[in-house]
Amino acid sequence: MSLTDKEIMDGVLAEFSNLAAIPRKSNHEEAVSNFLKERALSFGCKVVQDEKFNLIIDKDAAKGCEAWPRVIIQGHMDMVCVAAEGVQYDPLTSLIKIINDGEFLRADGTSLGADDGIGVAAAMYLLQQDFNHGPIRAIFTVDEEQGMTGAKALDAKYLLDAKYLINCDSEAFDVLTLSSAGSVNVDAERRITWHKPEHRSAYKFVVKDLHGGHSGEAINCGYANAVKIIAQAINSIMKKTEIELASISSLKARNVIPSEAEFVFTSPLSNVKVFDVVVAKITDYLKAAYGNVEKNFTVTCVPCELPERVMSEEDASSIVDFINLSMTGVLKMSQVEEGLVELSANIGPVVTKENAVEISVFPRSAVDALTREIANIYIQLGKRCGIRVVSGEPAPGWPANPDSQLKHVVLETFKEQNGYDMKAKSIHAGLECSYFYAKNPNLDIISIGPNNIDIHSPNERLELKTLVPHVKLIKGVMEKLDK
Repeated sequence: MSLTDKEIMDGVLAEFSNLAAIPRKSNHEEAVSNFLKERALSFGCKVVQDEKFNLIIDKDAAKGCEAWPRVIIQGHMDMVCVAAEGVQYDPLTSLIKIINDGEFLRADGTSLGADDGIGVAAAMYLLQQDFNHGPIRAIFTVDEEQGMTGAKALDAKYLLDAKYLINCDSEAFDVLTLSSAGSVNVDAERRITWHKPEHRSAYKFVVKDLHGGHSGEAINCGYANAVKIIAQAINSIMKKTEIELASISSLKARNVIPSEAEFVFTSPLSNVKVFDVVVAKITDYLKAAYGNVEKNFTVTCVPCELPERVMSEEDASSIVDFINLSMTGVLKMSQVEEGLVELSANIGPVVTKENAVEISVFPRSAVDALTREIANIYIQLGKRCGIRVVSGEPAPGWPANPDSQLKHVVLETFKEQNGYDMKAKSIHAGLECSYFYAKNPNLDIISIGPNNIDIHSPNERLELKTLVPHVKLIKGVMEKLDK
């Protein structure tokens, strides 16, 4: 059956509109899961809803295609819920107000949720269409944006009887994603012995307005890490005078390169101009080492209120040594794919709490052995510095499959439909595909999607001209997967 572009556009947007009317913050997907379950049942599919509210939706093969291998179309139901300043928005109760200007789909003052609502909508639309295809399974997971707990909990039996998996959670229409990185949460803690300050002058040293960015996608852009910079500043000040460290902090998420950080200290020196030398030194260092990419940063040291307590000298030295000696940034480049980061780590956040200073580190790699190796190195470094370091359960990597048949079918179909070549690449960020690969390493997996811009922000928008071609690409690929 041939479908017009308008029929495809209207059909997919209608499915997406259904989703926009249901609040679906991560870990609050029961309502949207129930809706999609009933909707899939209404057009004749078989549906399983597991304890996490993941959905497994099966459609029988088209007549004459019963012997074709099973293909999985996969997306996630949850969305990142953010609003512009001044916009009244409750992610647990507010609906997404969609604006369609003919070029972009966006929301009125909030995130749109096309990540990954548009992937779910496209799959729901295709499940209702008649065309040549083998057995189709749509898998919609929960909590992709925060913990990937849906993908973790998914029973492997829903992956073992399939040959191909098409993940619809990518954000660039003409880019085929072939692999993604795994990661592990590494948490360091130094228990603090506090005492009243002996010095009577206090100062706050701040580094801010660095570029920052995603610790996977932007790790190879050469941006400075504010946590590493303030550790250098503390060492520089310690060379000039005795200090007492009261706090050290950088509060961005662990998967974000810290763009700002600060520390508060006391000193016997009562003239802040003494520390202008260190401000100038750190400023010069940032210009020399990062000046091509860091254009707008500021470094300041100003007097502040005397803190009620400060750390012991041993505590401060332990923390600063651990940060200074920590390996961060790009640690290894791929020997297979040019320009791909194979191993990296990001340090931050750093939080001074009631009885401890906590430091987070986030290593990434598509090679699980490398992720474990760097986590163990941090544990050993912690022992040397007197800091307790623990490693969480690693999120697996999804390595590229050099024998992927699905890759070749997608590239071929894209060229036939669009008249130019699709780019194929790996990413140094996480996708649910890694958990599916871990449960079935024989599964042939790729990730695609339409152009979705400024995701996770109130400026999120879907480029409409890429939506119909994206749906046609999925359909065209499935029509060729007869072996």
